[in-house]
Amino acid sequence: MKNTLTFAAIIAAALYFLSVGHLAMIGALLLMILVHEFGHWVVARSLGYEVQTFSIGFGSSPRLRLGKLWGTEFQITPWLAGGFVSINPADDSFRLSAAWKRISVLVAGVVMNVISAAVILFMVFATMGQQDRVEKPNTVHIAGLATDVTVAADAGLEAGDRVVSVDGTAVANVKEFIAAVNNGKGRAIAIEVERSGARQTVSVTPNDKGRIGVALQTQYEVIYHKMSVLEAAGKATTGTVDGCTAIVKGLGMMVGLVAPPENLPDGAMDVRGIVAIVQMGDMAWENGIYSWLMLVVMVSFNLAVFNLLPIPMLDGGHIAFIVIEKIIGRPVPEKIQVVVSYMALAGLLSLFVLGLFNDIFKPLKLK
Repeated sequence: MKNTLTFAAIIAAALYFLSVGHLAMIGALLLMILVHEFGHWVVARSLGYEVQTFSIGFGSSPRLRLGKLWGTEFQITPWLAGGFVSINPADDSFRLSAAWKRISVLVAGVVMNVISAAVILFMVFATMGQQDRVEKPNTVHIAGLATDVTVAADAGLEAGDRVVSVDGTAVANVKEFIAAVNNGKGRAIAIEVERSGARQTVSVTPNDKGRIGVALQTQYEVIYHKMSVLEAAGKATTGTVDGCTAIVKGLGMMVGLVAPPENLPDGAMDVRGIVAIVQMGDMAWENGIYSWLMLVVMVSFNLAVFNLLPIPMLDGGHIAFIVIEKIIGRPVPEKIQVVVSYMALAGLLSLFVLGLFNDIFKPLKLK
């Protein structure tokens, strides 16, 4: 009864403080955990291992027992940062079984996350098509003025002005405007803008880098490119490969092994936590189901790749111990495994705290 009341209070608080977008992303994260742990569980049971617990959420108290199936007790706890499947510690068959069997159980969760993300991609492409944002012509606006380069501000241009032409040539998009201004380095050019329904022309002289000190924005329309089922399958396959590759490159950038692109926004490499993920989910939800599903896919790829890292406490760490065992011909001593695992746990908790700190004190700009 106490556990039931605890969960009821948590759900009531979530419904009160969170938006539909927040709740949808939390639900998606729980589904990813469920899919991941289901992979471990179904492969372990299929190979004959005795699985005691299937848990969504960490810890064992408080918990809500959901019932038993195939000899496994299913539960959910409030600590929803992950989940676990526990094989009976008295069952030596896992520890003494063939390496390929143990690795199969360990990698099954990652495989399920990748498969589920690929299925979502296929369904989106097969039903909705591929989304593309097309810039509307003649909608180039000045979004803001720079403080380091004040050419535009000194000439009287203002945020909100719509750019009509440069030196008498109509400007249809941002690319054309940038090219026209760049071609005017070191000489006066005439920029015609529309402000409050009236048009006016100002003279500006771009600096030697072709800049006048404006931030630009434009309007876009969303279109969908329909495709056949076979095309959707192919696109989902390449999207899965590209998505996982992008996650690996992103991790490489964070540790300095891969050079980040020059135009990367400030803070893009900051470690983020669960709060930021839920915030991104809310933002994507406001942009439509297509954007939200694509975010869910990328988070699923993130979960898969991260779990394969050779860090103790993660699936990849356990796999690494098995590989070392095969190389040296005997299991890594349990004391060493425990010490390394505790060190890894400390590192993971530090990352968790850092991500939470950034989420709170360096919040994402959602608007």
